[in-house]
Amino acid sequence: MTSNLFIPANCRWATGICFILLLAVLMYFGFLGEYPLADPDEGRYAEIAREMLESGDFVTPHLNYVKYLEKPPLFYWLVAASIALLGEKELAVRAVPAVAGLLSVLLVISLGRRVLGRRIGLTAGWIYLTSLEPFVLARLPIIDMVFSLCLTATWGAWWLGYTTEAATTARRWYTLAWACLGLATMAKGLAAIVLTVVILLLFLSALRNLDAMGRMAWWPGPVIFAVIVAPWHFLVVQRNPEFWHFYIVVQHFARLSGEEHLKPFWFFPATLPLGMMFWGAFLFPVMVHAIRSGLDILKSPLTVSARTRENRQNPALSDQLADKRQSQAILFLVIWVIAVVGLFSLSKCKLLPYILPSYPALAILTARHFNGKELFGPATGWCLAITVVCIVGLIISLPYAARYQDTVPFSKIEALVFLNQCLLSAGCGLVILSIFRRRLALVSVGLILVLIMPTLGKSAGLITTHRKVSGLVKAMPDPLPADIKIAEWHTYDQSLSFYTRRRIILVDEVGELAHSDTSKDHTLFFLKGEDSLRSLASDGPLLVNMSHKYWSRIKKWGILFPVAANRTNLMVANKEFFSRTALEPWPEEALTSPPLLLLPRKARKG
Repeated sequence: MTSNLFIPANCRWATGICFILLLAVLMYFGFLGEYPLADPDEGRYAEIAREMLESGDFVTPHLNYVKYLEKPPLFYWLVAASIALLGEKELAVRAVPAVAGLLSVLLVISLGRRVLGRRIGLTAGWIYLTSLEPFVLARLPIIDMVFSLCLTATWGAWWLGYTTEAATTARRWYTLAWACLGLATMAKGLAAIVLTVVILLLFLSALRNLDAMGRMAWWPGPVIFAVIVAPWHFLVVQRNPEFWHFYIVVQHFARLSGEEHLKPFWFFPATLPLGMMFWGAFLFPVMVHAIRSGLDILKSPLTVSARTRENRQNPALSDQLADKRQSQAILFLVIWVIAVVGLFSLSKCKLLPYILPSYPALAILTARHFNGKELFGPATGWCLAITVVCIVGLIISLPYAARYQDTVPFSKIEALVFLNQCLLSAGCGLVILSIFRRRLALVSVGLILVLIMPTLGKSAGLITTHRKVSGLVKAMPDPLPADIKIAEWHTYDQSLSFYTRRRIILVDEVGELAHSDTSKDHTLFFLKGEDSLRSLASDGPLLVNMSHKYWSRIKKWGILFPVAANRTNLMVANKEFFSRTALEPWPEEALTSPPLLLLPRKARKG
C-alpha cells in the first residue's frame, strides 16, 4: 500500500480517529443553529416532534394537530428528546441528524478497518466526511441520515458475524444486526427489511453459500427485532385502525408506481457522482476496479467452514485466504451499492436522500482505490483532470449565477462569492499539484469541501431568510398574542406552527396532510374559498401567509395589509393584528420585484 500525507506512517490509530471526528464536529455542527428552519422538511419534522411533547402522545404522530402516519416514529422521538433537552431551537432539531452523521463517520472508519485495514478505514472516514450528500443530510433534519446509520450498522454487523469463525462471537454480531435492523425499520419502515434481504441473498447466492443463513442467530435475533418493532405497531393500530392500509398500501406500494416525485430510471445512477462532490469523478474507475476484484472470488467461492478447515490443515494458506476474504468483502460492498441504487431506481418516486445508505460502502471502496497501486494509474490522472475542469467551471460560473439569481441581493453575497472563488482556486491548485504528486490527491480532493464549508453555512442562512417563511415569522414579536389566528392560503409552510406554537388554519390547501383525515373536528382549520379567508379577517386579529401572486386579489378587499415579505412569501394581516403586536404595515409600493426582503417593522411612536 502507498503511504500518503493525510495519514503519516507514524500516526497512531486513535490520533487519526480524533482528527477526523473533530473535523466532523466542526463540519456537521458549525453554524447549525444560526439560521431559520427551511420548509417543507425541516419545519415538518420539527413540528411533529414539538406536538408530541405538547400532547404527550408518542404513539400517533401529528402534524398541525392532524394524524400523520406516513413514517414510523423513531426520528420523531429523537427530535422530541433533543427539543426537551435543548429547547425549541433550530439547533435542537438539527442536532439529531448531525449526531447521526458523526456516528456514521465513526462507523465507516470502523467497518473500513475491519474489512480492509486501518489505513483504509481512516481514509474511508475522510472520504465520507468530505462527500456532499452525507454532509448536507447530516445538517438537514430529515429521516435519511438516521436511517442510513441504522442500515450501515445492520449490514456491517452482519458482515462481521459472517466473517467471524468463533460461533459465539458470530452469534453476538448477528444479534446486533437484528437489533439494528429493528431500529432501521422504526426509522423508515419496510424499506429496511427489503434492502437487507436483497443484499444478503444476492451476496450469499453469488458465493453459493446460502447455508450461511442458518448461522444468523435465529434465536434470539428475531425476538429482539420484534421487541423493538412490535410494541409501537401494535399500539398505533389499536388507536388508528386505518394505519395498516395507509402505511403498507399507500406509503410503500403506491409510491412504487405513483406520480409523486416522478423521475426516470437513470436518475440515481446519474446523480450518485454529484453526491460525492469532488470525489465523483473517481466513481467509475473505483466501481470497475471493485467489481473486477469482487468477481475474482466467484471463480472459487470460499465458505466459512472451508476457510476454518483449511486454516487448521495448512497455516501456510493464511495469506491466500486473507486475500480471498478481502475479495469477499469487496463483493459485499459492491452488492451493497448496487442494491441500494438499483432498488430505489425501480420506484418511480425518487428523491436524492434515498440513496444515502450507499455512500458508506462507496467511501470504503474509494478509500481502497486511493491506497492501492491504482492511485498512480492513468485513470486517476484523468479523474483528477476532470475534477480540475469542474472546479474551474464552478469558479467561472459562480459570480454569474450569484448575480442573476433573484433570491438574495448580490450586494449581500458578493463578498461570499469572492471568498468562495479564492477557496476553490486554492483547492484547484492543490488538485493540479496532485496530478504530478499523487500522494497529495487524497488530501486535496477532500479538502475543498472543508474549505468552503463556512461559506456554505453562511449562504444557507441568507437563502433561508430571503426565501422561507420562517425567517419572517422569527422577526415578529415572540410570543405572538394567543388570540391571533394564523392562516395560509394556497400554501402550507409547517415551520409556522413550530415558531408560533399554535395550529394553522389552511385555506384552499392541505399540502402534507393530503392523506390525513381532515374531517370531523378539524373542519374549522381546513377551509375553502376567498369568502372563508375574508370571514376570518373580520373575526379578530389574523395573520396570513401566501404567495405574492395572490396580492392583487387580496388588496382589493382593503382589510389585509403587508406585514413582511421575501422572494416566495407574502405575509398580510388585518388592523386588529397590527394593534395587538405594535407592528406597522408596509406600504404597497415596498413590494418591489425580487430580490425582496421586508421584515416586520415596529410602529413609529407619535
